[in-house]
Amino acid sequence: MFHIIWFIPITIVLLILIACLRTIILKARTKDSHGVTTNIPFIEDPTRAANHLAEAVTFATIAASDWEKTDFTAFRDFQEFLKKTYAHTFSKLEVLDAGPYNIVLRWAGSETTLLPALLLAHQDVVPAADIKEWTYPPFSNQIKDGYVWGRGSFDAKGQLIAIMEALETLVEKSFKPARTWYIAFGCDEEVRGSHGAAAIAQYFKSQNLRFAFVLDEGGVVAEGFIPMLPHPVAVVGIAEKGDVNVKLTCDREGGHSSSPNNPTALSILGRAMWRLEAKQSRAIITTPVSLMLTTLGLHAPFLLAIPLLNLWLFKPLIAAIFRKTPAMNALLRTTCAVTMAQASDAPNVIAKQAVAVANLRLLPHQSTEQTLTWMRRRINDKRVTCTPLEKTMRSQSSSIDSPEFALLTETIKEVFPSAIPTPYLMTGGTDAIWYEPLSSQVYRFTPAAMNTGELNRMHNRDERFSVENLCKATQFYMTLLTRGNA
Repeated sequence: MFHIIWFIPITIVLLILIACLRTIILKARTKDSHGVTTNIPFIEDPTRAANHLAEAVTFATIAASDWEKTDFTAFRDFQEFLKKTYAHTFSKLEVLDAGPYNIVLRWAGSETTLLPALLLAHQDVVPAADIKEWTYPPFSNQIKDGYVWGRGSFDAKGQLIAIMEALETLVEKSFKPARTWYIAFGCDEEVRGSHGAAAIAQYFKSQNLRFAFVLDEGGVVAEGFIPMLPHPVAVVGIAEKGDVNVKLTCDREGGHSSSPNNPTALSILGRAMWRLEAKQSRAIITTPVSLMLTTLGLHAPFLLAIPLLNLWLFKPLIAAIFRKTPAMNALLRTTCAVTMAQASDAPNVIAKQAVAVANLRLLPHQSTEQTLTWMRRRINDKRVTCTPLEKTMRSQSSSIDSPEFALLTETIKEVFPSAIPTPYLMTGGTDAIWYEPLSSQVYRFTPAAMNTGELNRMHNRDERFSVENLCKATQFYMTLLTRGNA
């Protein structure tokens, strides 16, 4: 009995000692160095880019899910603005035809043996609700308190303008790249339509193009990413979660509310919706997240490094900690949020049918069929049917052991010298997924320093992008364009 009593605590102590020893060895092999900013381009006139972004925001380039309902005038006017503002770029670079509302440019390089690279952003923005609650009108030309305000200033016209500013500056200086660069700005990223990046990718495929790497919007230089970590973290998406909408339907007897045959269709559906959201799916540490935790552990203080570098022992602890924060929790699980519901049009009418839509963000390895099986088991009610509304695109993880990823991380460290670049799993969808068949190196990174408060403005009221971030983003793209010969 004595041996049994002491076996468990002794085993725990030994496992912890092994984890500590392993942490010491791994951290000893890592050189905790940070970049310097001595070689990055100098931005001579920061106000120029800010003024251009502020004007770009005034174009309400909102893509409708029903494409024919889109205000195409806004897109045409925005493109004319870009051609006028960046006249040197549009005259020097080849303008390609990949759809009437897309912008695709080709900057020919001197070394034809190098595979080309592709930079992405998108022109479209989400609608602006609750306009009266905005500090400044969402589509007005506003630069206040060091920020450009308005819908799309961060997502993603800030990135688009930074790319254009970098190109224009380099063209004005008569710079000639060694590698050929393609630049593609789609028109329907926010609705994941078929006229933007999907059409551009198809055009590139028809030209038999392959890319050394692709860089789209994505993770940022996040401040306060993990408590106890002293440095900001530059999270680079090497894959993204799947996105599927599932229609939930319940059919029952309708009628007048004065003589109900309870439960009603809406009541049954409400219980199903609650069950889907009340219990989360199982936590799984995917390859991108495992790489992220390892990278952070190598640069973290010792006590934090122990669990991060020893997931074989501390996975339950990591899952419990991440569960407390929605953004971190989404890295480990397939998430489900019921976003739309409809039943009767009148308060005294019982609907014969109640319908809801749940939006699910799937971990990269998970299929739609597996998700539907989980949903049906969780609802556990044959009166409710689950029907996917579209096919889910599956994302593949890009390699971090490549010259292209090294180029990207070195550029990050030069422009953001205190940041730790790390692989990351994108919880949102991007245009990048359309280009995965064209390159084995597809990355998602927005060169901007953000805290949680700033990130929460995206798709929300009072969206803004700091002038400092705009300058940093421009420096980032100039550095990448001039050194992108990996």
